[in-house]
Amino acid sequence: MDFRSLRYFTAVFEERSFSAAAKRCFVAQPSISGAVQQLESELECSLFVRHSKGITPTTEGTQLYPRACQILADVADIKHQFQNTTEQLTFKLALLPFLSGKRVSNLIKQLMHSLPNLDLTLVDTNEEADARIISQTVSEDDEIFHKLWVDRYVLAIPIGHPLASYPTVRLAELNNCPFISRSPCDIIDSWQFAIAKRGLNLKVKATVKTEEYALDLVAVGLGVSIVPLHSLDARSDLSYCEISDLQLERVVGLAYKKSTAVAPSLLAAIANIEKEKK
Repeated sequence: MDFRSLRYFTAVFEERSFSAAAKRCFVAQPSISGAVQQLESELECSLFVRHSKGITPTTEGTQLYPRACQILADVADIKHQFQNTTEQLTFKLALLPFLSGKRVSNLIKQLMHSLPNLDLTLVDTNEEADARIISQTVSEDDEIFHKLWVDRYVLAIPIGHPLASYPTVRLAELNNCPFISRSPCDIIDSWQFAIAKRGLNLKVKATVKTEEYALDLVAVGLGVSIVPLHSLDARSDLSYCEISDLQLERVVGLAYKKSTAVAPSLLAAIANIEKEKK
């Protein structure tokens, strides 16, 4: 097993295409295919399933990917060590508004600890950046998306509301209930479909742009709202309950352009952080 084979393997995994990986690595496609076949022979397992529309990683391929990134990052670190370089790893990261501040802060803290030479700049999602932390629903076709965490949605309820005494409610119990809506919202299509499918009616009292505004209106008793559980962490003026017959989630991850060269050490550090959480 050689480092070149691992580098070609990670390119195929990220591109989901042998031809695209060959273009990215500036080699002929047979070189990519041969390297992957060599890995599969040495590991005695298939790393990808080939089909007419491209390739799909197998379970073994998915397991190998973060370890391959780590090995390539370690090799890069060794090279830097013996080159006596103190060059900083400059990285500009865009953040989707209203993500969990605690989760983002912890991720950044651990990244800075794992990569002491990281020169990190945080920007808004409308600015140029090397990568973005975003919801999977807004990732683009030309981006690679690495899952970081999942936000679970719950029903935010005013203190003293009749539903506040229940740990769970069914959607039918919200029929004709005053509701605070949000737009944009990652799960709004799924939420509206579930309401319409059951023939329910919600009395929308206001539509706001942010979770904070929605929660403020809920807190003063204008209605209930569907929000990520993490947004209630610092709210002592609200209650919440689960919706037993509907599970809504937002997948948050790191996205970057396929044409962008993200340092393997950075990807490996992120993969290790997420692995430690499990």
